[in-house]
Amino acid sequence: MSVITNYFLHKQRVKILLLCLIVVAMPFKINFGNIALILALVFNLCFFDKANLYKLKSLSLLFPICFFLISAASGLLSKDYVKGLAQLDRQLLLWVLVIILSNADLRKQNVNRVLSTFFIATVVGTLVLLCHAIFIAFNGATLEELTFHSFTSLYDQHPVYYSLYLSLSMFYGLNKIYCVSRRESISIATSIVILALGLLFCASKAVLFIDSIFFLGMFFYQLKRSKRRIFYVFALLIVTSGVFTIPVIKNRFLDGLTFDSNIASFEPTNNFHQKKRFTYDEKMGISDLELRYIFLRIAIYHLVQDNKLFVGYGQGDVQDYLDYYYFSYNLGPNWYEGFNVHNQFVHILINYGFFVLLFFLWYLICSFKHAINHRDKMHLFFLIAACFVFIFEVPLLRNKGIIFFYFFNTFFLLNHRNIENSDSGNERYTK
Repeated sequence: MSVITNYFLHKQRVKILLLCLIVVAMPFKINFGNIALILALVFNLCFFDKANLYKLKSLSLLFPICFFLISAASGLLSKDYVKGLAQLDRQLLLWVLVIILSNADLRKQNVNRVLSTFFIATVVGTLVLLCHAIFIAFNGATLEELTFHSFTSLYDQHPVYYSLYLSLSMFYGLNKIYCVSRRESISIATSIVILALGLLFCASKAVLFIDSIFFLGMFFYQLKRSKRRIFYVFALLIVTSGVFTIPVIKNRFLDGLTFDSNIASFEPTNNFHQKKRFTYDEKMGISDLELRYIFLRIAIYHLVQDNKLFVGYGQGDVQDYLDYYYFSYNLGPNWYEGFNVHNQFVHILINYGFFVLLFFLWYLICSFKHAINHRDKMHLFFLIAACFVFIFEVPLLRNKGIIFFYFFNTFFLLNHRNIENSDSGNERYTK
C-alpha cells in the first residue's frame, strides 16, 4: 500500500514540477517554452489519470477544445486552406494546455507553488533585461534604444505581453508582502521594484494605464493602516512626476495618444472615386491610437459589405482581404500590409464571424463570474488586464500570448473548480 501511495505522490510532484517549468520558461525565449510544454505533454500523456476526464465538461477546458475545432474548420474552409491550416500549430497549444492542466492536482499548496515560481522567474528574467540595458547603454545606446521592443528583444518577446507577465507578478508580490516576515517582505519589495522598472522600460501604454489604476488603489487601501500616510503620498508624487518627466517616456505616451480631426472623419467606402488616399505625410503622422481606429473602421465596414459578418473571412484568407483594403486606401505597399487589426475582439470577428465572437465573450463573462464568486482578486486582475490589452493588441495570435492567457485562465478556473469540489465533499461528509 505504501508503495502505491509513494508512486502516486511521485507522479503528482512531477506534474506540478512540470507546471513550474512552463511558467519559468514563459518570460524567456519561445524555444525554452516549447521544450517545457513538450516535456509536460509527454509525461501527462503517459501518466494521464482517467479520473480527470470529468473535468473536460467544465468551461475551463471545454472552450479551448471547441475553439481549436473552430479554428481547424475555418482553416479547412478558407480559399487558401494551406495558409489556414498552417496557423493550427499555434492553436494546437490549446489542446496541449488542456491535457497538461486537466491532469494536475491544483490544490492550494500547488497553486501557490506555481505562482511563486512564476514570480521568481519573472524577477530574474527582468533583472537580466535591466542588466543588458545598462550594458548597451554604456556602449552608447540612447534611451529610445533601450525601451519598448528594444528592451525585450533579448528574449524575442513582445513588450506588451512581457508587461502582462510583470503585472501579474507584481500583483502576486503586492498581495504576498503583507503575509510574510519582515525579512521576506524586504526581498519581495526589492523584487517589486525590479518588476516596476521593467514595466517602465517595456513602456506599454495600455498595461501601465490599467496597472496604475489597480496598484494605486491597492496602495491607498493599505495606506489607511499606515501612520506615515502623508510621507508615502508625497514620495509617490515625487517618483511619479520624476518618471514622466523623462523625455522618452513622456514622448512615448503623448505621441501615441494624439487623434487628429481628419482621422476622426475618415469613412471607408467601396466607391474608388470617393476613397480617401492617405498621403506620405499623413502616414508618417499617424499615431498608435489613430492607426487602430483606421484598422477598426476598415475591417468592420468591409466585413459587413462583403456579407461576411456571421462567418468571417476565414483564418487562411483574412490577411489577404485586409491587405487588399489597406492598399485601396494607399496604406500600402511598404507600410501596413501584413498588419492585423490590433484588436483581439475584432480579429475573432473578421476571422470566424459574429457567433464565434459571442462564444468568446461568453467564455470571458463566465471567467469573470467565477473570479468574482470566488473573490479571487488575482484572477480578476488578470482578466481585466488581459481584456484591456485585447482592445489594442491581438495576443491570441502569437505563441506567447496564447500560452500566457489560456494557461493562467485555465489554471485559475480549475483551481476554483477544485475548491468547489472540496467544499461539496466537506458538506457531504458533514451530513
